[in-house]
Amino acid sequence: MNYQIRPALPFISKSLFFLYLAAFLQPASAAMQLELPAVAKQGECIRLILRDDSLPASGDGAAGGAALPVVQFRDKSYKIFPLPRPDASADGFVGRALIGIPADLEPGNYKVRVADKEQNVKVLAGNFPVQVMRLPKGKDNFNASPGEEDTVKAAKETVSSRQYWDGKFLRPSSARVSSGFGLRRRVNGKLLKDYFHSGIDFAGGLGSPVAACQSGKVLIAHQGWKLHGNTICIDHGQGVLSFYIHLSKILVKEGDIVKAGQKIGAIGSTGRASGPHLHFSLYVNNDATSPFDWFTKVF
Repeated sequence: MNYQIRPALPFISKSLFFLYLAAFLQPASAAMQLELPAVAKQGECIRLILRDDSLPASGDGAAGGAALPVVQFRDKSYKIFPLPRPDASADGFVGRALIGIPADLEPGNYKVRVADKEQNVKVLAGNFPVQVMRLPKGKDNFNASPGEEDTVKAAKETVSSRQYWDGKFLRPSSARVSSGFGLRRRVNGKLLKDYFHSGIDFAGGLGSPVAACQSGKVLIAHQGWKLHGNTICIDHGQGVLSFYIHLSKILVKEGDIVKAGQKIGAIGSTGRASGPHLHFSLYVNNDATSPFDWFTKVF
């Protein structure tokens, strides 16, 4: 008698087989959850939280070696950065992306997409006022020094992986706010087209102190620009940057690590300025956002 030897196979019922197959073919995004506001105003920063149990928790730029998805909003992409889980022993990935809503974005409904997950965000008008101001003839222009605009543009596009900030942001000056975020301007009788105020102005006296709004790394510490004047830019990490413009004095240098509240300069009227003040702005992934949000909320 001839015997045929066959490899042993585990017994799997037909129903159990299809259950296994369905689990194997299930897309990773089925385990994905998105959390973000349904409504936002022009100039706000919104926080998107991604939870995905199909990705292992990780403290680096990827989850367990797997590439992280990106956030799509309008025509831009936003990186997702890992967050520590409330329960350190829990499995799965939790991450955050920050989206700045431009002050001049047309109000309406917009889609935020991550992989095959999609959520609608309704953008409301910020109802920003128009400010009337006068500038001397020599400063009634937007002329910049050679390399000035390119340097500022490159800084705004910085997205470093480390989060330097912790908690709410501090006001960089104790002076009163003379100009708010988002307002339009009529300068010397002419309404500026395609312009909105990208920060807030603190009307402090000449030489009054300017402090870092949060911890970070100094990207720019430049003196003598025609448009911005003496300027500092601090990278707070993950696409968040602060600018301090028209300074009379700079007390830090590029590459310095500064702490929240540290004195970094003094108020001045250098560059395109009508008088002593600090122009302070916060950029999130290259979009100017209202600093008032960062003074009152934790992102």
